[in-house]
Amino acid sequence: MFKNANSLTYLGFKLFAKDIEKKKEKYYELERDLKKAMISMPPEMYIATSRMFSLLFGIVGAILGLVIAYIIVSLIELPLFFEVALPGDMANVWKFYRPFFYAGIIAIGLTLALYYLGNFLFAIYPATVISDRKSKMDRSLPAAITFMLSLSRGGMDLVQIFKSLSENYEVYGEISKEASRILWEVEGLGKDIRTAIVNAIEVSPSQNWRDFLHGLVTIIDSGGDVTKYFEERAEFYFERARQDQKNFIEFLSLMAETYVTALVAGPLFLIIIQTVMSVIGQPNDIAIFSIIYLVIPIGSFMFAVLIKLISPSDVGKAPLLRERYLYVPKAKDIDLEKVKDLKRKVWVRSTKKKLKNPIKLLMDHPHYSFAISVPISVVFAIYGLVTNPYILGMDFKYWFFRVDDYIFISIIIVLAPFALFYELGRRKVKVYMRLTPIFLNKLASANESGMSIYRAITMLAKSDTSPMRKEIEKMKANLEWGVSLGDALIRFANRLRIFEISRTITLLNESLKSTGDVTDVLTTSARDASSAELLRRERATSMFSYVIIIYIAFFVFIGIVYVIASTFLSTLAEAAMKVQGTGGSLAILKNVDVITYRNAFMHAAIFQGLFGGILAGVMGEGSVSAGAKHALVMVLIAYIGFSVMLGFGII
Repeated sequence: MFKNANSLTYLGFKLFAKDIEKKKEKYYELERDLKKAMISMPPEMYIATSRMFSLLFGIVGAILGLVIAYIIVSLIELPLFFEVALPGDMANVWKFYRPFFYAGIIAIGLTLALYYLGNFLFAIYPATVISDRKSKMDRSLPAAITFMLSLSRGGMDLVQIFKSLSENYEVYGEISKEASRILWEVEGLGKDIRTAIVNAIEVSPSQNWRDFLHGLVTIIDSGGDVTKYFEERAEFYFERARQDQKNFIEFLSLMAETYVTALVAGPLFLIIIQTVMSVIGQPNDIAIFSIIYLVIPIGSFMFAVLIKLISPSDVGKAPLLRERYLYVPKAKDIDLEKVKDLKRKVWVRSTKKKLKNPIKLLMDHPHYSFAISVPISVVFAIYGLVTNPYILGMDFKYWFFRVDDYIFISIIIVLAPFALFYELGRRKVKVYMRLTPIFLNKLASANESGMSIYRAITMLAKSDTSPMRKEIEKMKANLEWGVSLGDALIRFANRLRIFEISRTITLLNESLKSTGDVTDVLTTSARDASSAELLRRERATSMFSYVIIIYIAFFVFIGIVYVIASTFLSTLAEAAMKVQGTGGSLAILKNVDVITYRNAFMHAAIFQGLFGGILAGVMGEGSVSAGAKHALVMVLIAYIGFSVMLGFGII
């Protein structure tokens, strides 16, 4: 959709302005929702945009309806609907015009359907944006209040605090946008800070942020201590974040139990039932193949998507922070050709530097491994298809079970490098998240003893023995080259690109601007980093149990499936052979294809491992990428285990 006006908006307003103006009183709620969603359009313009796009949807629907109607009427003989006995002449007329009547109904129906679909999408779009903004604000609120507390301790007034908060939108996101709205009313419209905050309460999507601002208004009216209020709210929202995390973990417990019941025990029960039905002479291959190839993969994937959508965690790399002190030359001094040449040289140098250390490059960007692993896996799979071609008339199941090894090994080839480099990169991230609070506490201790920040960093660059030492040495080098302390810290955060560290460095930088009490600022920043690390560890510890549940469910699944494939079916097959050897017959066993069922059960175990591993990553670390290692381990166990134990042979 659109958050700003466009050419279609202005055209729609010209066409529908009078009608929209007549119903203006109906748009009060819409106006408030647009402000909450920060959609930069008045309600009249938004309605005009909605009508124009709905009209376009309707036109597309009319065209599609006519095309579909022509195909159906011309190529497919329609059945007689609502057949009525008519006199001879009228019956002939109806028979002639009946296709056109049906075509018109199809075209009109599709036109109206797409038209109202457009209206519906525009109606729910503000609510969708509001919900997204609310969740993001609630997630960053504790860190934002800690940021405001640190600035308030340094002596900043409320306007300056909101200004600093609005400038750091890379870190605080939607909270920064709300602060910008307050700042605009103060500096742009000339309102006092209390009025601006009251107005912001009316249009904020987050109840937590509104409650915080309500309390702030009360403090302003009563002349209370703003710093003390920030301190109390920081502790309150940190505890609330812990409680929310606890509630989320309890919800994961429910989801884990549901998964085990619905997608482990359920498919096992259905597989056993269908196997028994096949044994007694009533096979239903479609049902058992649907369970293995549709229910298990799609169900597990949907579980992973659902948990991922509600997981309160930051994913990916943190945004780059802006350095504060940059030399910006005058326009007349800029030679565009030299700038382009300089950018090209910087890019070439940067690329060469990255290529000299491909392991580090892949650790920082593990998805780059797909550029190598995917082509190799595709070539390997094609080789399998070429060496085992499908010949017309061949039994498809027999052919599929000959080439499935190449498909599964191709999946392993794709997963293995990505899982390896992702985990190496994550290990580095965890190390720095653990060491950053320690580093800041060391700086605070050194500064408290009378040592300057520069000398403290120089000392730590020589004495530190942790993996953080290289980064400290880079900070020391930046300071020696005349880079400010703030920018040296920003470069440190930009090298790591970790959300928690970026927030901590932003807090530290802004606090250093507002106060000369460096020790207190460093201690506060260290405490903030420690709080983030504590929450992460609590979640990791609690969620690890659910990863174990997924693994136990997987081993139970493959154990039972293996018993069915190896013992149950084999015993019945041997019994049938003995009966046939004596000249008798065991009719109920004639419909059981043991080899087909064994292969299908092996596929069930592999799919359970592949998609269960992805789900384990989402439940354990809130990331699909983190599930690659679990999926790789489970697929290897299922594939190698079944191939060895059932004697299929690998390839």
